[in-house]
Amino acid sequence: MRYRLVIIAFLGVLAAHAQDERSLREVAVSGQRRLSDTGLQRTQLDTAVLHQDVALSMSDILTQHSPLFIKSYGRATESTAEFRGTSPSHTQVLWNGLKINSAMLGTVDFSMIPAYFVDEATLLHGASSLTSTGGGLGGAVLLQTRPENEEGVGLHYVQGYGSFETFDQFLRLTLGGERWHSSTRVSYATSKNNFPYTNHDKKIDERDAAGNIIRSYHPTERNRSGYFDDINALQELYYHDDSGNRFGLQAWYTHSLRGLPFLSVDYRDDSDFKNEHQQDVVRSVLSWDRTLEHASFSAKGGYIYQLIAYDYSMSHGGIDTDITHSRSQSQQGFVQGEATLMPHPQWMLTATAALRYNHVSSSDKSPFHIGDNYREGRVESELSLSAKYRPTPRLTFAALLREESYRRDFIPLIPALFADYALVTTPQTSLVLKASVARNYRYPTMDDLYFQPGGNPNLRPERGFTYDGGLEWALQRKQFSLKTNLSAFDSYIDDWILWTPNAKGYWQPANLKRVHNYGVELSANATWQLPQEWQLDLTGNYAYTPSLNQSDDLAVADASYGKQLVYVPLHSANVSASAKWRSWGLTYQWHCYSERYTTTSNEVQFITGRLKPYYMNNVMLERQLLLGKTRGALKFAVYNLLDTEYVTVLSRPMAGRHFEIFLEIKPRW
Repeated sequence: MRYRLVIIAFLGVLAAHAQDERSLREVAVSGQRRLSDTGLQRTQLDTAVLHQDVALSMSDILTQHSPLFIKSYGRATESTAEFRGTSPSHTQVLWNGLKINSAMLGTVDFSMIPAYFVDEATLLHGASSLTSTGGGLGGAVLLQTRPENEEGVGLHYVQGYGSFETFDQFLRLTLGGERWHSSTRVSYATSKNNFPYTNHDKKIDERDAAGNIIRSYHPTERNRSGYFDDINALQELYYHDDSGNRFGLQAWYTHSLRGLPFLSVDYRDDSDFKNEHQQDVVRSVLSWDRTLEHASFSAKGGYIYQLIAYDYSMSHGGIDTDITHSRSQSQQGFVQGEATLMPHPQWMLTATAALRYNHVSSSDKSPFHIGDNYREGRVESELSLSAKYRPTPRLTFAALLREESYRRDFIPLIPALFADYALVTTPQTSLVLKASVARNYRYPTMDDLYFQPGGNPNLRPERGFTYDGGLEWALQRKQFSLKTNLSAFDSYIDDWILWTPNAKGYWQPANLKRVHNYGVELSANATWQLPQEWQLDLTGNYAYTPSLNQSDDLAVADASYGKQLVYVPLHSANVSASAKWRSWGLTYQWHCYSERYTTTSNEVQFITGRLKPYYMNNVMLERQLLLGKTRGALKFAVYNLLDTEYVTVLSRPMAGRHFEIFLEIKPRW
């Protein structure tokens, strides 16, 4: 009930302001959507949000400004997206058109993506993801970089220092001419990350001389082995000529060294153990685009190299003993071509073809396996054709056909239909009705098929059917603007791949589940321009996401049928409010997740069966600075303002109230 009250109150505030038009002058609003946007359910993140805080990763941005649930183990630990109640591998992520999902796992760790390295971020919900890629049974996240428009030399530097000996640094150097542009970004983040917390999973008894318990309490401990050391470097080159040709090169290098924090139920001494994860990643994209009056053409080529190392060892008597020693290398080559034609203002035709080659080499020493794990490569291809047609100024239709293959297997044809209708198109208001229906498939990852022990080469692709419908409303006045989006979805996924333990003691994947996802997503954004240089901004997102297991019983007395999937919250919401006055800015952020179950049967009689709801509050105060030709800013941020004790994953405590201060410098020449 409290979630509904929050949303109702939020919309009530927006409606109250929308109706007060006595002092607002009218400006025009376009009621006609672009043909390329036909029927799409999407969330566009503002660049100011992405570059709000140099300490934030895309994990933090998506948590605070989107309806996605981010399953996070804390800062600089694995953070994956569960889009519309699906699994992390059902969210496809593209960076400048290059799919960056792990070839081995099919997932993306959003904590490894600095928000300052992204200039545009778009979420495509459900069926809308098929316009960019297949396999997004939940949706897709599109990340883009773009050139600066300014000529000459530009410099941007940010230094941050925070709690737990945390240092965040960012540097961007830009060089630009009339036709070309170069951008170099470097970030470095390091921290001991040894925050204190009350360990509610342990209890200490104090006894008197007779051995009687006189007091019991939960001890205060520190996050052990949670250190991190991350370096990112991104080089971009752009060139364009007078004939409509544009060339681009983006190369991104990541080096990450992270300790894996001990569980709150762990009694071992962290000085006797090494539990460490390291990644080195190179991603590069070379692109060409040509735009003509009634057509556009593009071609891309990309390459990814990823080295993942995991070490878990024990030290005793000065002797180190490896328990797990894992090394995995993956390489991906990618080429894509696209052509778009507009033979008539009412028609848009698009054809896309792409080819990828993935190769994985994995070896490890573990309690279950020693030596080479697997060395496999496979070719993946995709071809899509789409047509968009606007028979009247208000009505637009779109149809898409996609074909994909992996190894020598072709998945069935993927169709999708989209439509939108402009119900209202006044100079100040637009109200658009959107709908879509689509089939989708996701083929197994390399680990699903080949991992030893446990890989299953007989797995079938996961298949889904999704229905979407929604309303998009925009209102524009001289001093006030409002944009809201309400959508409902219904999705069925068959042959869901699930890893379960077998009789031999290790885990193995199989096509075991049938999942029904449905729900409602709501987003709103409002901006007020007030007298005396005041500006107020308010954004909010809400998602209601039942994600139910409808599989046949896996065993006798299986109680998982009809139950919510593990770690998927039924309700999630976030609100961000900011006030700006001249050179001052104040931002408040709030987000919450309802309870999450840790067992497939949703048992709650044990304390470990559920994770309690939690509400997070952050606040930031900023002061813009101007010293001669040098612009800058001083920002102070307080995270977890109310010092909330919470966990997002069982036995993984999160940091309480903590702080960080930032100094930003932008000299001008």
